[in-house]
Amino acid sequence: MRLLIVGLLVTFPLVAEKFLLKPTDTAPVATGEVDVNRDEYGDSKIDLTVDHLARAAELSPAHHVYVVWVQPSPGAAQNMGELKVGDDLKGQFKAVTPLRNFDVFITAETDPQTPQPRGPVVMRAAVHQTGK
Repeated sequence: MRLLIVGLLVTFPLVAEKFLLKPTDTAPVATGEVDVNRDEYGDSKIDLTVDHLARAAELSPAHHVYVVWVQPSPGAAQNMGELKVGDDLKGQFKAVTPLRNFDVFITAETDPQTPQPRGPVVMRAAVHQTGK
């Protein structure tokens, strides 16, 4: 029985917290949240969802993609990858970072591989994990 309990602790995330993504004037009706689960190694597993986010090509000026960034304080923003938004104006993005406390933000960009944010920020959340 003790082995089963230890196995369950290793399988499931140790800490789970939710953070609301706040829209900017670029995408004022967008809503979203970031679920962050810390695994047994201390890494933060990011599960980001958005709703009512216009496609990047429909912004003014138009862009090609949305990019998700994490940024420690202090520190430079890190490109985590492209957030794809469907015809239903919903999107989901998953990533893992060794950071525990950081900002997550989404920008509209012309290049998904950009090494630094260049386009406007459309949504933002501050992730400050309280769990051990």
